[in-house]
Amino acid sequence: MKRVIVYGDIHGCLDEFKDLREKIGIKSGDFEICVGDILNKGPYLGGEMISYLQDHHIRSVVGNNEAKAIKQYKQYKKAGEEYLKSLRAFEIATVLSLRDDDFLFLNSLPLFIKVKNLTILHGGLTPSMDLENLDASLKKEITLIRYLNRELLPIPWSDQENRYKFWTEVYDGREGFIVSGHHPFPKPKIDKYAVNIDTGCVYGGKLTAVVFTVKEDRIDIKNYEFFYKRAKKDYWNSYLKGEKK
Repeated sequence: MKRVIVYGDIHGCLDEFKDLREKIGIKSGDFEICVGDILNKGPYLGGEMISYLQDHHIRSVVGNNEAKAIKQYKQYKKAGEEYLKSLRAFEIATVLSLRDDDFLFLNSLPLFIKVKNLTILHGGLTPSMDLENLDASLKKEITLIRYLNRELLPIPWSDQENRYKFWTEVYDGREGFIVSGHHPFPKPKIDKYAVNIDTGCVYGGKLTAVVFTVKEDRIDIKNYEFFYKRAKKDYWNSYLKGEKK
């Protein structure tokens, strides 16, 4: 292993993802990981994204959009076409793009990946969470956490008034240096023990990767490098405008 390369939320922006990998210059021995939310909202469908990751041996953790697709695919297989009427157009497109093998791939994605002293997950942690000992209810939270309230508990996305601190601001490093996504920022959010690299590619921002070098038996978490690829367009808001017509 020469480098560990972690990609932010791709959301179906496969062209930007390909360009970013070319810009980084992927080499034999590099270990590539996505922070989740590889599908939904963007121009390429879930099945296409999964095929690309598998063809290039790129790992990923589960994001909330993968968790949603797993649930929807299971319901679709159980209830058939009638179930699709309850979904939005982009969700229907994702479900119909999946094969049973794709479902198995999504279902196999871990909540987190640890590589030496580095941890990759999608959402975030609270101070009381232990990644190796999570009960079922907390496993869903890992993909959803953004901001915490004053008791350092996760708050719903809709509860803006009680927003206190972003979770990375209070994280103490007990699970290693964490790379996450889920909440888009204009640029990577860097804190002492964590960095968030969702920079909103699907919303017209950019796709970000962070590259770490491996030194002896540890990953150098003090001298990482960011790479960026600007989005070709604001895919999500273009979709929303079309949906309203």
